Amino acid sequence: MQTNEEQLEFINVGSAGAIGGGHGPAGGQYSHIDDRNAGATGGFIRQSRHPVAALFHFLFKALAILIYLFGGWISTNFIFLFVCCVLLLAFDFWTVKNVTGRLLVGLRWWSNVKEDGSTEWVFESLEDLDEVHATDSRLFWMGLYGTPVIWGFFLFIGILKLNIQWLIIVVVALSLSGANIVGYTKCRKDAKQKLASFVEGGVSSMMGNATFRNSLLSFVTGGGWDSSSSNKPAARQGAYV
Repeated sequence: MQTNEEQLEFINVGSAGAIGGGHGPAGGQYSHIDDRNAGATGGFIRQSRHPVAALFHFLFKALAILIYLFGGWISTNFIFLFVCCVLLLAFDFWTVKNVTGRLLVGLRWWSNVKEDGSTEWVFESLEDLDEVHATDSRLFWMGLYGTPVIWGFFLFIGILKLNIQWLIIVVVALSLSGANIVGYTKCRKDAKQKLASFVEGGVSSMMGNATFRNSLLSFVTGGGWDSSSSNKPAARQGAYV
Protein backbone atom coordinates (compact mmCIF):
# COMPACT_ATOMS: atom_id res chain seq x y z
CA MET A 1 0.00 0.00 0.00
CA GLN A 2 1.41 3.36 -1.02
CA THR A 3 1.88 6.00 1.62
CA ASN A 4 1.17 9.69 1.17
CA GLU A 5 -0.49 8.90 -2.12
CA GLU A 6 -1.62 11.96 -4.01
CA GLN A 7 -4.36 11.80 -6.63
CA LEU A 8 -5.93 14.38 -8.89
CA GLU A 9 -9.23 13.97 -10.68
CA PHE A 10 -10.99 16.28 -13.08
CA ILE A 11 -14.22 18.01 -12.11
CA ASN A 12 -16.76 17.80 -14.90
CA VAL A 13 -17.44 21.22 -16.40
CA GLY A 14 -21.16 20.58 -16.09
CA SER A 15 -20.87 20.07 -12.34
CA ALA A 16 -18.53 22.96 -11.65
CA GLY A 17 -21.35 24.90 -10.08
CA ALA A 18 -22.15 22.30 -7.47
CA ILE A 19 -21.88 22.36 -3.71
CA GLY A 20 -19.54 19.78 -2.19
CA GLY A 21 -20.46 17.81 0.85
CA GLY A 22 -18.75 15.32 3.14
CA HIS A 23 -15.10 14.38 3.20
CA GLY A 24 -14.87 12.31 0.04
CA PRO A 25 -16.53 11.32 -3.19
CA ALA A 26 -19.30 9.55 -1.29
CA GLY A 27 -19.73 12.42 1.12
CA GLY A 28 -23.04 13.47 -0.45
CA GLN A 29 -24.61 14.62 -3.67
CA TYR A 30 -24.03 18.09 -5.06
CA SER A 31 -26.80 20.63 -5.43
CA HIS A 32 -26.68 23.89 -7.32
CA ILE A 33 -26.49 27.26 -5.59
CA ASP A 34 -28.96 29.84 -6.83
CA ASP A 35 -26.98 33.05 -6.97
CA ARG A 36 -29.42 35.08 -9.03
CA ASN A 37 -30.65 36.93 -5.95
CA ALA A 38 -27.28 38.37 -4.97
CA GLY A 39 -28.03 41.97 -5.93
CA ALA A 40 -27.48 43.20 -2.39
CA THR A 41 -23.83 42.16 -2.19
CA GLY A 42 -20.88 44.52 -2.59
CA GLY A 43 -19.84 45.98 -5.91
CA PHE A 44 -16.74 43.85 -6.29
CA ILE A 45 -18.59 40.69 -5.28
CA ARG A 46 -21.34 41.47 -7.82
CA GLN A 47 -18.71 41.12 -10.56
CA SER A 48 -18.30 37.47 -9.60
CA ARG A 49 -19.98 34.71 -11.55
CA HIS A 50 -21.02 33.23 -8.20
CA PRO A 51 -21.77 36.24 -5.96
CA VAL A 52 -23.52 34.20 -3.25
CA ALA A 53 -20.53 31.87 -2.95
CA ALA A 54 -18.18 34.87 -2.94
CA LEU A 55 -20.25 36.49 -0.18
CA PHE A 56 -20.14 33.40 2.03
CA HIS A 57 -16.43 33.05 1.34
CA PHE A 58 -15.98 36.18 3.49
CA LEU A 59 -19.09 36.17 5.68
CA PHE A 60 -18.10 33.63 8.33
CA LYS A 61 -14.54 34.96 8.42
CA ALA A 62 -15.77 38.50 9.03
CA LEU A 63 -18.29 37.45 11.70
CA ALA A 64 -15.65 35.49 13.63
CA ILE A 65 -13.27 38.46 13.56
CA LEU A 66 -16.02 40.88 14.62
CA ILE A 67 -17.02 38.70 17.58
CA TYR A 68 -13.37 38.34 18.56
CA LEU A 69 -12.91 42.13 18.52
CA PHE A 70 -16.27 43.39 19.78
CA GLY A 71 -17.84 40.37 21.48
CA GLY A 72 -17.20 41.91 24.87
CA TRP A 73 -19.79 44.56 24.03
CA ILE A 74 -22.41 41.84 23.59
CA SER A 75 -21.61 39.51 26.48
CA THR A 76 -19.09 39.14 29.29
CA ASN A 77 -19.41 35.36 29.18
CA PHE A 78 -16.18 34.13 27.58
CA ILE A 79 -17.50 30.58 27.06
CA PHE A 80 -20.40 31.90 24.99
CA LEU A 81 -18.12 34.07 22.85
CA PHE A 82 -15.62 31.21 22.48
CA VAL A 83 -18.31 28.81 21.23
CA CYS A 84 -19.65 31.41 18.78
CA CYS A 85 -16.19 32.07 17.33
CA VAL A 86 -15.29 28.39 17.01
CA LEU A 87 -18.61 27.57 15.33
CA LEU A 88 -18.16 30.41 12.83
CA LEU A 89 -14.60 29.28 12.12
CA ALA A 90 -15.81 25.70 11.58
CA PHE A 91 -18.58 26.91 9.24
CA ASP A 92 -15.98 28.90 7.32
CA PHE A 93 -13.62 25.93 7.05
CA TRP A 94 -16.35 23.65 5.69
CA THR A 95 -17.67 26.30 3.27
CA VAL A 96 -14.25 27.09 1.83
CA LYS A 97 -13.23 23.43 1.62
CA ASN A 98 -16.40 22.07 0.02
CA VAL A 99 -18.20 24.97 -1.67
CA THR A 100 -16.37 28.18 -2.51
CA GLY A 101 -13.18 26.51 -3.73
CA ARG A 102 -15.15 24.37 -6.16
CA LEU A 103 -17.28 27.26 -7.43
CA LEU A 104 -14.77 30.12 -7.48
CA VAL A 105 -11.55 28.42 -8.62
CA GLY A 106 -12.64 24.94 -9.76
CA LEU A 107 -10.63 23.14 -7.07
CA ARG A 108 -11.51 20.79 -4.24
CA TRP A 109 -9.44 18.72 -1.85
CA TRP A 110 -9.80 16.29 1.00
CA SER A 111 -7.57 13.88 2.88
CA ASN A 112 -8.13 10.39 4.21
CA VAL A 113 -6.24 8.66 6.98
CA LYS A 114 -5.49 5.06 6.03
CA GLU A 115 -5.43 2.09 8.37
CA ASP A 116 -1.64 2.23 8.57
CA GLY A 117 -1.80 5.85 9.75
CA SER A 118 -0.60 7.40 6.49
CA THR A 119 -2.44 10.32 4.89
CA GLU A 120 -3.92 10.10 1.41
CA TRP A 121 -4.52 13.42 -0.38
CA VAL A 122 -7.25 13.52 -3.01
CA PHE A 123 -7.66 16.47 -5.38
CA GLU A 124 -10.22 17.54 -7.96
CA SER A 125 -9.97 20.30 -10.53
CA LEU A 126 -11.57 21.61 -13.69
CA GLU A 127 -10.11 20.22 -16.89
CA ASP A 128 -9.46 23.77 -18.12
CA LEU A 129 -8.54 26.17 -15.32
CA ASP A 130 -8.70 29.04 -17.83
CA GLU A 131 -12.48 28.83 -17.43
CA VAL A 132 -12.14 30.26 -13.91
CA HIS A 133 -13.31 33.88 -13.78
CA ALA A 134 -10.53 36.33 -12.86
CA THR A 135 -12.67 38.10 -10.24
CA ASP A 136 -13.65 34.79 -8.63
CA SER A 137 -10.01 33.75 -8.46
CA ARG A 138 -8.89 37.05 -6.88
CA LEU A 139 -11.66 36.93 -4.29
CA PHE A 140 -10.94 33.35 -3.35
CA TRP A 141 -7.16 33.62 -2.94
CA MET A 142 -7.43 37.02 -1.25
CA GLY A 143 -9.77 35.58 1.37
CA LEU A 144 -7.78 32.38 1.74
CA TYR A 145 -4.39 34.01 2.31
CA GLY A 146 -5.50 37.34 3.78
CA THR A 147 -7.49 36.07 6.75
CA PRO A 148 -4.57 34.20 8.42
CA VAL A 149 -2.56 37.43 8.24
CA ILE A 150 -5.23 39.16 10.36
CA TRP A 151 -5.32 36.30 12.85
CA GLY A 152 -1.53 36.30 12.95
CA PHE A 153 -1.66 39.96 14.00
CA PHE A 154 -4.14 39.04 16.74
CA LEU A 155 -1.76 36.29 17.86
CA PHE A 156 1.07 38.81 18.21
CA ILE A 157 -1.12 41.22 20.21
CA GLY A 158 -2.43 38.39 22.41
CA ILE A 159 1.10 37.25 23.24
CA LEU A 160 2.08 40.79 24.19
CA LYS A 161 -0.97 41.11 26.46
CA LEU A 162 -0.60 37.51 27.77
CA ASN A 163 -4.30 37.02 27.08
CA ILE A 164 -4.25 33.22 27.12
CA GLN A 165 -8.00 32.67 26.83
CA TRP A 166 -8.42 34.62 23.62
CA LEU A 167 -5.23 33.12 22.22
CA ILE A 168 -7.03 29.77 22.09
CA ILE A 169 -9.49 31.21 19.57
CA VAL A 170 -6.62 32.60 17.51
CA VAL A 171 -4.87 29.22 17.45
CA VAL A 172 -8.08 27.49 16.30
CA ALA A 173 -8.53 30.09 13.54
CA LEU A 174 -4.95 29.73 12.31
CA SER A 175 -5.16 25.92 12.38
CA LEU A 176 -8.34 25.76 10.28
CA SER A 177 -7.16 28.45 7.87
CA GLY A 178 -3.78 26.76 7.57
CA ALA A 179 -5.40 23.43 6.68
CA ASN A 180 -7.28 25.02 3.77
CA ILE A 181 -4.17 26.87 2.63
CA VAL A 182 -2.13 23.66 2.52
CA GLY A 183 -4.92 21.73 0.82
CA TYR A 184 -5.63 24.29 -1.90
CA THR A 185 -1.96 25.07 -2.50
CA LYS A 186 -1.27 21.37 -3.11
CA CYS A 187 -4.43 21.08 -5.21
CA ARG A 188 -3.51 24.01 -7.46
CA LYS A 189 0.06 22.73 -7.89
CA ASP A 190 -1.07 19.23 -8.83
CA ALA A 191 -3.75 20.62 -11.17
CA LYS A 192 -1.05 22.45 -13.11
CA GLN A 193 1.12 19.31 -13.18
CA LYS A 194 -1.82 17.23 -14.37
CA LEU A 195 -2.58 19.70 -17.15
CA ALA A 196 1.07 19.79 -18.21
CA SER A 197 1.22 15.98 -18.30
CA PHE A 198 -2.00 15.87 -20.33
CA VAL A 199 -0.62 18.31 -22.92
CA GLU A 200 2.74 16.53 -23.05
CA GLY A 201 1.01 13.18 -23.54
CA GLY A 202 -1.10 14.59 -26.38
CA VAL A 203 1.96 15.99 -28.15
CA SER A 204 3.86 12.72 -27.72
CA SER A 205 0.94 10.75 -29.13
CA MET A 206 0.73 13.07 -32.12
CA MET A 207 4.45 12.87 -32.83
CA GLY A 208 4.24 9.09 -32.62
CA ASN A 209 1.75 9.03 -35.49
CA ALA A 210 3.59 8.01 -38.68
CA THR A 211 1.29 9.97 -41.01
CA PHE A 212 1.72 13.17 -39.02
CA ARG A 213 5.49 12.65 -38.79
CA ASN A 214 5.89 12.13 -42.55
CA SER A 215 3.68 15.10 -43.36
CA LEU A 216 5.65 17.32 -40.98
CA LEU A 217 8.96 16.18 -42.52
CA SER A 218 7.65 16.88 -46.01
CA PHE A 219 6.51 20.35 -44.97
CA VAL A 220 9.84 21.24 -43.32
CA THR A 221 11.89 20.04 -46.31
CA GLY A 222 9.81 22.11 -48.72
CA GLY A 223 7.69 19.35 -50.14
CA GLY A 224 4.44 20.90 -48.97
CA TRP A 225 1.96 19.62 -46.43
CA ASP A 226 0.51 16.51 -48.06
CA SER A 227 -0.82 14.14 -45.44
CA SER A 228 -1.96 11.70 -48.12
CA SER A 229 1.53 11.19 -49.51
CA SER A 230 2.47 8.81 -46.73
CA ASN A 231 -0.50 6.61 -47.59
CA LYS A 232 0.43 6.16 -51.26
CA PRO A 233 1.93 2.76 -52.20
CA ALA A 234 5.57 2.84 -53.19
CA ALA A 235 6.32 2.69 -56.95
CA ARG A 236 7.53 -0.64 -58.24
CA GLN A 237 11.10 -0.68 -59.42
CA GLY A 238 12.00 -1.65 -62.95
CA ALA A 239 9.98 -1.68 -66.15
CA TYR A 240 7.59 -4.13 -67.62
CA VAL A 241 8.86 -6.08 -70.63
